[in-house]
Formats: sequence, C-alpha cells, structure tokens
Amino acid sequence: MMSFGAKITSWIIRLYTYKYRKNHLSLSRSVKFKNKKYNAPKGYSFEIKEIVNSKFEILSPNKPNEDYAIVHFHGGGSTQKMNSMYRKATEKLCKLSNAKVYSIDYKTGENLVYPSVHNECYTAYVDLISTILKDKKIIMVGDSFGANIILSTCLRLRDKNLPMPKAIVSVSCCIDLTATGSSYEKNCHRDPLYSLPKNQSFKEHEKDIRRIIKYIGNTSPYDKYLSPAYAEFDGFPPILIQCGEAETSESDNDMLYEKALKCGVKAKLTKYYGMWHDFQYLTPFLKESKKAWQEIGEFIHSIMY
Repeated sequence: MMSFGAKITSWIIRLYTYKYRKNHLSLSRSVKFKNKKYNAPKGYSFEIKEIVNSKFEILSPNKPNEDYAIVHFHGGGSTQKMNSMYRKATEKLCKLSNAKVYSIDYKTGENLVYPSVHNECYTAYVDLISTILKDKKIIMVGDSFGANIILSTCLRLRDKNLPMPKAIVSVSCCIDLTATGSSYEKNCHRDPLYSLPKNQSFKEHEKDIRRIIKYIGNTSPYDKYLSPAYAEFDGFPPILIQCGEAETSESDNDMLYEKALKCGVKAKLTKYYGMWHDFQYLTPFLKESKKAWQEIGEFIHSIMY
C-alpha cells in the first residue's frame, strides 16, 4: 500500500506532467533541472576533476573507506546534465557507504546518438580503474539511462577481460530500448511521469507510450550494448534492482532480474507498490524512498563488510 504522502505526491506529479504527457513529449528533453552552485554538506569535501580525458565530480567524507569507491552513472536519457537531484543522490551514497563517490559528468545533448554517451562513460570508467582507482573495489550505482550505461560498460569490461566491479545497484533501469515489455500497456495510465492521459487509449497511442528514443540513431534497438536486456550476464557481480511498480518501464527491470538469475548472478529485485520511475531520486522525502535508500545502504554494506 502506498503511503498518504506518496499518493498526494503522485497526484501533484501527474498534474505537473499532464501537458507533456498529453502531447507525448519526452520529459528528459523537455524539463530542465536548475543547476545551482553546489556546496558539499558539512563533513564532506567536493571537487571537480579531470582524470586522463574524463570529467568527474568527486564527493568524499572526511575519513573515507579507502578500500572501496562508488562510481555513479546518472540518468537523464542522454540529455540531462549532472544536476542538484543527482548530487543529492551522491550525498546519500557517500553517507551510506562512507566511501568516495565518483560521478561521471558525461557530455549530454539532444543531438547525440549511440554510442557517444556509452563510449564516453566506458572510457571514463576505464580511465578511473587504470589510474587512481586501480587498487580499489568498485560498486557501480546508476538510475534509469545511467543503469543502462552501467550494464553496457560491464558487458564491455567482461568481453575485454578487464576487472569487473564488486557489485551493481540499478535504480529504475531502462535497458530495453525496443520498449516491448508488458508493463508499457499494464501501466499505460498509472505512471504519473510517463503514462497516457486517461482519455487516450493504449490501442490508439501504443506507439507514443512505447516511444523509441532518438539516441538510438541507426543502431538496432536489439543491440546488446545499447539494450542490455538482450545480453547475457554471465560473470556479473551481485546486482540490487529497484523500481516502482507503476513504472511504464517496470518490465525492463523484470528482464534484467530474470536474465541475471538465468546466468547465475546473485540478484535481488524490489518493487515499490504504486511508485514511479526514479522515485528514490525525485522524491527522497517519501516513506517509500527512505525505505529504498535504506535497502541500498544495506546492500552496499553487505558487499563492503
């Protein structure tokens, strides 16, 4: 059952997104987050650093765990830059792990096409593990499109016999860019972020709800490095998968979980009833979000200690 706060918040989000949903516009391309000057909370330090040819934002506690590091891949569908919402998430990750968090500040833009962002993030990660994080144990964390990039990066690491991370946290992953999953119909009127308005039927607007993003370009949406749902995950580390039960892309998370288990990966999937895409990042003040962050913290601790 959803908390009262979640029900009210869902209603407010639904009202806010209505003008975008009725015209079938991409939220990641239409809504711009404010990017204010960032000041780290007390007891933490923050720096922007270029490592080899890659740019990172690094948040660190005063006395970090020196054995581990968190590498954070933010979402936003290749168009949203690193912003205050993602920085608040890195604060939580830093506090939960007591480790340094390295957020890849990759280039974004409406005209980018695959494999631009995927290549940049893969190169950035390899730069990290080849230099300052060479002897560290890594936990990867990413939401939405960022979770896609994590899985794609790990596929390339595995295929090139490079070191894999110790664990992965996937939040509201978008890994099936064919958008063929059953949840696109099941949740076509439930998701307050991406659903159809009540007066628009799934039958008439299926192509709008199963939107094919422009980033795909001329690549097949079944390409495993673009749509990791169609990959095999042999050799992958433990994965925690979280999503909202009302997401249109809920089935992407099911695909990841089922494929991971099939390949012998230690995986856990937790769905939060009635919740929407990226609720942990978007609305961290809710009861459900706090519970989800607690689970992420417990998972990270189970890997580290």
